[in-house]
Amino acid sequence: MPINIGVDLDGTVADNLPLLTETLNAHCGKELRCEDITQYDLCGLYGLSEAEFYSLMGTKEQEIISRCTLIPQAREYLEFLVRDGYEVHIITARHPGYKQITERWLKEKGVPYSGLHLLNSHDKLDTCRDLGISLMVEDNVHNAIQLEQGGVRTILYTAPHNRDWPWNGLRCLTWQDIYLTLLRISGRVLPS
Repeated sequence: MPINIGVDLDGTVADNLPLLTETLNAHCGKELRCEDITQYDLCGLYGLSEAEFYSLMGTKEQEIISRCTLIPQAREYLEFLVRDGYEVHIITARHPGYKQITERWLKEKGVPYSGLHLLNSHDKLDTCRDLGISLMVEDNVHNAIQLEQGGVRTILYTAPHNRDWPWNGLRCLTWQDIYLTLLRISGRVLPS
């Protein structure tokens, strides 16, 4: 029987932070680096209202989605997970209007997955429950806390915006770490 896992997309599989930072720097006249993004609240960091942020993303988000690169090792280790019998569900806060461009990006990058779920919300708990997700990989510490409190075990994928946040759960620095952690906690045999 397959084990259902959930995987966030932006910041976990899709490396959108460099393009997002570049876009916000150009708009706000700042020179922040990815390493300077130490919180998930970009509006606060850049001094933008939510309305201004969403207006900017309305004009730039498709470009960011289509141009972003893969997080190192993500494709390879997702392939290993699928090979090992895991059902990989990509569960993202992206708006469902971006489904086609997201599917195209995933295909172009060769990312395997069993299901794609665009929620237009950071609240992923009900979707995880409905899909029978036994573990979620997430970079947003607030989402990770909500999922853990709701009974969905979560690996926090370390990123600049979460590295200084307290987190008592599982934390991984690389996709190799994620893969080995998943094998260990699911009782699967580690590859030799």
